Amino acid sequence: MPEDAQSSQNVPRLEEPVFTDKLKGGVIIFVVAALLFLSTFYVSSPTVPRVLSILVAVVAIGVAAGLVPVRAPQDFYGGLALVLMGTFALIASAELPGQRGFAFGPGTAPRLFAGVLAILGGLVALTGVLMDGPRIEQYKIRGPFLVLLGIALFAALIRPFGLIIATYLAFLVSITGSREMRWIESVIAAAAMTLGCVLLFVYLLNLPFQLWPQSNAPQLLFNQFADIFKTTFLIVRKFIPGL
Repeated sequence: MPEDAQSSQNVPRLEEPVFTDKLKGGVIIFVVAALLFLSTFYVSSPTVPRVLSILVAVVAIGVAAGLVPVRAPQDFYGGLALVLMGTFALIASAELPGQRGFAFGPGTAPRLFAGVLAILGGLVALTGVLMDGPRIEQYKIRGPFLVLLGIALFAALIRPFGLIIATYLAFLVSITGSREMRWIESVIAAAAMTLGCVLLFVYLLNLPFQLWPQSNAPQLLFNQFADIFKTTFLIVRKFIPGL
């Protein structure tokens, strides 16, 4: 048998993904979208994130049922993950005041960036349906975990400890997810990133961010975690009667 014929038989057919992979991916995406949908009932502006979560859940059902062709799993699931991240950001920033006339409010930039992220994620997922591409390869959880930890750290520190400390620490934690990290370069890059955020959000966009820690910063941080625990307990209590 000719070598080219043998090689053509060994090439994986990307247009026919394994059904079990599609089922697993669809179920995971559906569960995350369902959780985001339930969380929209606890915010004051639920329309956009609720619609996005419903659309992603419908797509996930189509994937699990084999109705949506996934020709490029890496692009498709990555794009849906971006849509879910944008939806989560819209929910998290729903209580922040928006734009008033020509003045940006604290919630304007987060909602704007979240909307752009969701749109770009939808386009990336669409390319995963229309075009052939690579499958999802094995990955390590260390990098994504540290990036998400940096984001959570920024969200927790921004109000009690101010923009400068929150941005600097969040960048350092996130960059440790890379094995190519060098401490001297990272410290300088974190300082440059922090300076850029201060110039952009405080001086250029004139957003009311506090730069330095408040006098009762540790107490405010503790109160934030206490409020999160109470809210989580109330949500779980509604779904588990008698708790």
